[in-house]
Amino acid sequence: MPQIDQLILDQIQPVVLVGGRSSRFGRDKLIELVDGSPMVTVPINALRSVFGPRVAIVGQCDPHIAGLADTVIEDPYPDLGPVGGICAALQHAKSDIFVCAGDLISIDQVTINTILDSSVKSHESLAFLAQTEHLHPTIGVYRADSEEYFKSAINDQKLKLGMVLDRDSICRVPVNPRATRNINRPEDL
Repeated sequence: MPQIDQLILDQIQPVVLVGGRSSRFGRDKLIELVDGSPMVTVPINALRSVFGPRVAIVGQCDPHIAGLADTVIEDPYPDLGPVGGICAALQHAKSDIFVCAGDLISIDQVTINTILDSSVKSHESLAFLAQTEHLHPTIGVYRADSEEYFKSAINDQKLKLGMVLDRDSICRVPVNPRATRNINRPEDL
């Protein structure tokens, strides 16, 4: 895997989405311990391993979680799910963003670099997202130009990530399914 030039990395804001309600989990899953650390530290540390200590979180969360990130992005769209969090991050960054959900317990540097490499090689798409047997819209790069689509989706109350961007504007990047593992229920741990 080729190294991504630091100048390119500096133009992408790494973001972890932390605003979920954890309703299926029954309590705030992001503070659950995974290998002795809060679950949310896995995506934060994976992004730091690529981008350095400038990982932002977006979404309403436990104050302890906010203290684990390098930056906190205020979310003007609470309770709108990932669409609101991604829109808030794009508005804040005014640049491309790399998004990871906060409950990814196996996301790694290789997966992040694989997606970044695809985004560097092509400027045709608005998003470069992890693909296994299905698309993972909370793992990948969203171009700054996608912000207008997220704003429109919010205005039109189209709050499913699959409804924001046209399928033809998404580059699907094959990744190891292990890296996309997320936690929804306590038994998933």
